[in-house]
Amino acid sequence: MESESGRRERPADSPFDRLVSGVTAALARERSLGFRGWLRMERDALVQTVKVTGACVFAWWLAAYLLKVPLPVLVPVGVLLTVSATAYGTVVRGLQQIVAVVVGVGAATAITWLVGVNAVTMAVLVAGGLVLTRLLNLPAQNVQLPVSAMLVLALGHTYGFARLTDVLLGAAIGIAANLLILPPRFVEHAASELCGLSGELSDLAADMSRGLGGEWDADLAGDWLERARGLSQRLEQAKEAGDRAAESVRLALRRRRYDRRLRQGADAATCLDHACHQLRGIARGLTDLAAGVRGLPGEPGVVLPEPLAAELAALSRVFRSFGLIQIGGGRAEDVAELRAALGEGDLQQQRLVTRFEDTESGVLRLLLGSLVDGCARIRHEFDPDHGPHKAAYPRAGGLG
Repeated sequence: MESESGRRERPADSPFDRLVSGVTAALARERSLGFRGWLRMERDALVQTVKVTGACVFAWWLAAYLLKVPLPVLVPVGVLLTVSATAYGTVVRGLQQIVAVVVGVGAATAITWLVGVNAVTMAVLVAGGLVLTRLLNLPAQNVQLPVSAMLVLALGHTYGFARLTDVLLGAAIGIAANLLILPPRFVEHAASELCGLSGELSDLAADMSRGLGGEWDADLAGDWLERARGLSQRLEQAKEAGDRAAESVRLALRRRRYDRRLRQGADAATCLDHACHQLRGIARGLTDLAAGVRGLPGEPGVVLPEPLAAELAALSRVFRSFGLIQIGGGRAEDVAELRAALGEGDLQQQRLVTRFEDTESGVLRLLLGSLVDGCARIRHEFDPDHGPHKAAYPRAGGLG
């Protein structure tokens, strides 16, 4: 329903804005879940933090006391540079680090032997290292290759071989830690992200329902529209969490046991994507109505049937129940609440349709029809029996 001409470009958030937004979201989650609930949700992240810290301490002890490495701190640095969010990513990054250091040390040794140490050598090594980083398809932030080359240039060839040993040892410890000791899966984290997004959609639908049940204006409708647009961006974070979950089980020994959860998460994300766009379209229609564009009556003449607010309240319950189903494994009470909310929404739609004949304005009648259709489409997305996203529901609770 939202036309392209009606969309406004949202400026990209600055790093400081993203930091503030992240801290604010974390504090909001802690307040809503309580400290113990927040700890349960962040359990996997805390476990991985302790594991990486232990791997770094072990790497330093091994280098300092067992292998007698002159600079033992470089080995835990290699661990930190290698460990990624997933076991598969750690293996890839470990190989990338090794390739970067080998190429950097080799290039620096050859060039200094041929040309000597001077400003030209420095420039060639830095420029060549950055070019090779791109050619080798290393991450843009990976500067191991030119850094290794410059350190060899400054400290001599002997350091180059010592650095190669440090990186190999650090990469080996990092890979072993992430592969063998509680490898991160992120499957539950992805489900939590979907639950959080569902909760935000529920809050928006509830606010729209309360607003339509009382006094509302163009500013309030515009706020609903902006929040709906923001949730479209929030959806990308949930999808990224799903991709990370899929990557995290790529090297799992019993990968098949995660397949159904991954399919459920992917279909749930698609379901929320479609529903989010429909809710944004409803918010857009209400904004146009309040602003009096396209021949609509505008604020002085805004009269909406009461069942529309009640239907949005039912949709709020649908969103909330759907999120709980994603993290609760399809508990019977969550499923029952979802079905009850869908039934309530259908009932309110039937009441709403009977009120169309009371609407004198043809343009307003068309808009109300589109709003009702948007609500019906959202309910269809979440229908566990006849909707298009049956895979978004687990088998428990009488579903699947």
